[in-house]
Amino acid sequence: MSALLRLLPVLLWLAACAPITAQPGRSAALYLAGPAPDVVLLSVSGRCGPPCLAPRDNWDYLTSRGTVDAVADEIAAAGLSVQVAAYASNAAVEFESLQVQAPQRGFGALLADFEQIQKGWLAGPNPPRIVLLGHSQGVTWLHYLTRLYPEVPFALQIDLDGICTAWRADHTAGIRGLPAPQGGLPTALSACDSLSVPGAPLLTRGSLSLKDVVWPNVAADLEVQSKRLPARTNGSGLLINYLFDLSRNARLDGSAAGIQTYLSAREDHSAVSYPGSDAVGWVRGQLRVMAREWKAQGLREQPAIPATPAPAAAPATSPLGGPETTPAAP
Repeated sequence: MSALLRLLPVLLWLAACAPITAQPGRSAALYLAGPAPDVVLLSVSGRCGPPCLAPRDNWDYLTSRGTVDAVADEIAAAGLSVQVAAYASNAAVEFESLQVQAPQRGFGALLADFEQIQKGWLAGPNPPRIVLLGHSQGVTWLHYLTRLYPEVPFALQIDLDGICTAWRADHTAGIRGLPAPQGGLPTALSACDSLSVPGAPLLTRGSLSLKDVVWPNVAADLEVQSKRLPARTNGSGLLINYLFDLSRNARLDGSAAGIQTYLSAREDHSAVSYPGSDAVGWVRGQLRVMAREWKAQGLREQPAIPATPAPAAAPATSPLGGPETTPAAP
């Protein structure tokens, strides 16, 4: 028995290294050659947990966990057609993740898909509404996407505990391989830089990380933050949360117009991303109301986008004022 106990840590480590079997989603996949659906749902998962090597081993766990389907279900329940596409936290178009030993699509693929959506469906007479769903680093990629396309209206952005941890360490090399942004915009390396925002907390020296800024072309934002303090869980996650989003999202003028924030009192950074979590349950409740309103509106008229100049970015900082380097796990 004592020999078995000595071997237990090794066995647990080997089990952790075993490839994960990814589960496919059941929602209709994005099909750009066909007619536009009522809603397009684009999701980006976050950073994988140890012993994986990020960003090489990052993968699309939001689909595998059923979270993408849970969000799509609320849209479909309102009588709207929806197509989904999901991506991993990696700058590459496509890569192999040893975590799941299956091809994964990264931000490069999202950019290519979105270019087609913009030039095709969004330029047509009946454009789809665009809904974004991100967790952890996935939130950061999607906030950068909305900044990259200021002329495109986004109906809803869903942020599940957005994190900038290890952003530059993970993605500097990959981002350099992406096409240069148009219009003089900075590359995705800047996605975690800080921006002076009126009313930002003194803790962050009057600035917010760009992953906390909701851009003017985003009509509504549902933000989830995981628990701050040790608390009993609801069946999943850790008693002590090792990583969480500290700053509430805000508009460029410091307001919370169109933004709702939910603090999950008993779920850690990973737990908020599961479809049965309190956090996703709250998101589904808010989305249910929105989707019914979209259905009642009939024609998919896109809201006007106010012209709001962005202030200059300040040096990148973490929510605590220092560099963000702590490894993250989904």
